[in-house]
Amino acid sequence: MQLLEQRFNVRLFDRDRSGVRVTAEGQVMLDAAAALLANAEDLERQWDCTAKGQSGLVRFGVAPMPPRAFLSEALLERLSTAPEVRNDVIVRNVDALLPLLVAGEIEFFIAAEGQIPETIPVRAEGVGRCPRGLIVRPGHPLLSEDAREGSYPVLISGGMGSARLADMREPGDGPHHIVEDFGTLVRLTAATDAIWHCSAFAVAEEIELGLLCELPESIYMDPPDFRIMAYSLERRSLSAPAKALLHIFRRQIGILLPRHRPASPPQIRLP
Repeated sequence: MQLLEQRFNVRLFDRDRSGVRVTAEGQVMLDAAAALLANAEDLERQWDCTAKGQSGLVRFGVAPMPPRAFLSEALLERLSTAPEVRNDVIVRNVDALLPLLVAGEIEFFIAAEGQIPETIPVRAEGVGRCPRGLIVRPGHPLLSEDAREGSYPVLISGGMGSARLADMREPGDGPHHIVEDFGTLVRLTAATDAIWHCSAFAVAEEIELGLLCELPESIYMDPPDFRIMAYSLERRSLSAPAKALLHIFRRQIGILLPRHRPASPPQIRLP
């Protein structure tokens, strides 16, 4: 303390035989020092939380389907376990998410495999596998015991990558309709004889409510599932909050997969 007094030419303490008392200037400097120590502790805590993915900001994107099936559960968990982390989520098709990733506006996005041009320098990490599905309304002609193939409209979720479906055998040879809006797809499927290419993950609630049904995958799905990928820039490191989210996404898919394997419905007799 005496060295500080000599350096700054200020008396911090009055000293005499009765004891030592802090001066007015000394009190100001002690208060400032206490504030600095508190700020240093706060900074250390902030760094520790950031390193553990417990604070900060994570910007990411998801394709409309099937990632929407596990997005809400993942965010609910993060809001509970990491309340100081701010999440900025963009739900768009891959064509819209990819420019945002390249521009550095999002850290990563999640979508089905096979939709990214090979010329784009992105890193792809597997998140899990989702079952392919053919979704129809209850009472659809293909669900009856004497069902036969016919000409039915085919609905494809926008951003699902229609090229991936080109080699898939379809029960209906009707026109294809690509729609981005999830609610519209649900209403069209529930109100018509359309067949919707959609993972059961994405419509689990509608199936549970009896609004929609899934056709038997063993007849039409080859392969029966597809990979969900996380895409990020090759030379960019993901933040700790982003890594924590991807860990939750992988776990959520692992939980969902056994739940949405359809039971064996009546076999459809093909002509």
